Amino acid sequence: MIQDCLLIMKSGDVEDLFEIIPRIGVLRDRRFHEPLLEMLFQKDLKRREFAAYSMGAMGDRDFLEPLKRAFDESQKIKGFGSREFQIAVIEAIGAIGDDAAADFFLPILRDREGTRGAGKMPHWIVESLGAIAQQGGLRSLEALLELAKHGDPDIQAQAISELSVAYWHRPNEIEDSTLELIYELAKDRNSAVAEAALAALQSLADVGCRRAEELFSSDDE
Repeated sequence: MIQDCLLIMKSGDVEDLFEIIPRIGVLRDRRFHEPLLEMLFQKDLKRREFAAYSMGAMGDRDFLEPLKRAFDESQKIKGFGSREFQIAVIEAIGAIGDDAAADFFLPILRDREGTRGAGKMPHWIVESLGAIAQQGGLRSLEALLELAKHGDPDIQAQAISELSVAYWHRPNEIEDSTLELIYELAKDRNSAVAEAALAALQSLADVGCRRAEELFSSDDE
């Protein structure tokens, strides 16, 4: 299977490449590193996209720095496929789960704050931070808390949702200060933020967070 994957990486068409990503994620063989790193910086954006998703599937932290460099370079690329490649890189960084990614992502969000045409880029970044926070990334949790106070209500709402999901498997470990922030945001003037905060409290209560259940109940009263 490893040799088959290597052969497809070398000579397969793009459709064949994307079909082997699940196998790459299961095998996680170090022999995949060199061809994937080479493909990540080719001119063909679909092959670069494949390389990024494959790196995320492998989950190897050795890929973090090359992916960050590829993202920086991708911002100079215009035209069809460039945004898809950037999203692939962001998702891969989130899948790898290295908490150091938080300090890479936050400046990107700050640079795009208040600008038009940001598209779904902030959404994918916050989602990746959430994926890392679920794996225990403390810096990513801090980043989500920071984004829960962001000036963009859409980013705020998503950060609140990701915060609650990060604690689903350990609901009673959530900090009191985090719960209090979510509770206060449930009273926010922006309906999207308030609804996200209420949903976050309810989801935490549903998975067994006693303090969230108390706050959610008191809010109903």
